[in-house]
Amino acid sequence: MTKHNKWYKLDNAAKIFPPTTSSSNPKIFRFSILLKEEIEPTNLQKALDITIEDFPIFKSILKKGLFWYYLEESITKPKVKEETTSPCEKLNTPLLFEVTYFKNKINLEVYHALSDGAGCLTFFENLIYNYLKIYYNIQDNTIITKSSEYEKEVDSFNHYYNPKAKIKLKNRKKAYNLKGKWYPEGKIKIISASTSTSKLKEIAKNCQTTITGLLISLTIKSLEDILSIKEKKKEISITVPINLRKIFKSETVRNFFSVTNITYKFTNQNTPLEEIIKEVDKQLKRSLNKDVIYTNMTKMIWLENFFVIRLVPLFIKNKILNFFYKETMKKQTLGLSNVGIFKLPKSCFPYIDNVLVMNSTDAIEICVISYEDTISISCSSHFTNSELEKNLFRMLRKFNLDITIYTNDLERDD
Repeated sequence: MTKHNKWYKLDNAAKIFPPTTSSSNPKIFRFSILLKEEIEPTNLQKALDITIEDFPIFKSILKKGLFWYYLEESITKPKVKEETTSPCEKLNTPLLFEVTYFKNKINLEVYHALSDGAGCLTFFENLIYNYLKIYYNIQDNTIITKSSEYEKEVDSFNHYYNPKAKIKLKNRKKAYNLKGKWYPEGKIKIISASTSTSKLKEIAKNCQTTITGLLISLTIKSLEDILSIKEKKKEISITVPINLRKIFKSETVRNFFSVTNITYKFTNQNTPLEEIIKEVDKQLKRSLNKDVIYTNMTKMIWLENFFVIRLVPLFIKNKILNFFYKETMKKQTLGLSNVGIFKLPKSCFPYIDNVLVMNSTDAIEICVISYEDTISISCSSHFTNSELEKNLFRMLRKFNLDITIYTNDLERDD
């Protein structure tokens, strides 16, 4: 590292990603936007050049130190490219993000060690806004992100860490792990469903829960017909990220999230959906309690700052983190992440068709994003079997929702 290059310690949540990254799960987020006209690459590059100057930390590359990985400022200029790889496959750049396009679609893919879903969303909103302004000569002076460079780059985990806070260590039970035949070479199949946000919100309200609570409950219900009687003896555990920016005052685009695990164990052969919703909603409300979130965040940072751990060389830390990661994966069935709302000024509305988000995964991951009155639910999966996704979307149709399905070539080939 040269003395002139700016560098950053990895935030607490980011430390787990480098040692656990693999070809089958490269820890990549993908945001995609479908526009009404084909992408003009020159203007997209101009938009990226403007956007990157407002997000200097996105110029970083990952470096290896003696005790920890870290981020270092790079002189590499990000270049937009035509899309040639499958979603969430790998980055073809030394940088930790990449912008690609194909026909009328723009993709942003980001390595999770750099940012989380909410942070990536902020960058993506700015990128698309700048592109639309340039391409359509939109006369709009709206400032999408008002935070300063410092606010974008701050490590909010350390900022809000209280070393005197009490921690509670709790051992979770092993959960049911999804099984099945994988696509070759760890390829990921994507199936996305888009429907009306307002209608889905009304359905959730009638069920006395939130959209996230409803989708978690429907996912659990979708598993009921798939699992054998023996498999149902194990808990279903769905890992749900919590955006800490909504709890604490933070504008960082780095990782700043906690996770909660929503668990459910089947006791009947045909469990009423209402029963599942009631239990899921109770757990979600408890997990969103600020004291619970603060305790979980403190527990994560306490381990990082434990004196003995700090002195362990990186190659040993990697083995330890890999071991604990594999043990943690045994305690979760799948993940569901609602990244929230994609927001742009009304001047941009006429040019946009849809917005999607997806994530690489060790098994199955469900990602949710909404734009205007469209909500998109994307399922990333290594499995050739699509029963979970089919069950989920069929149940949504039973609420009389109009659903549009998108999928990648893996599914069409089948």
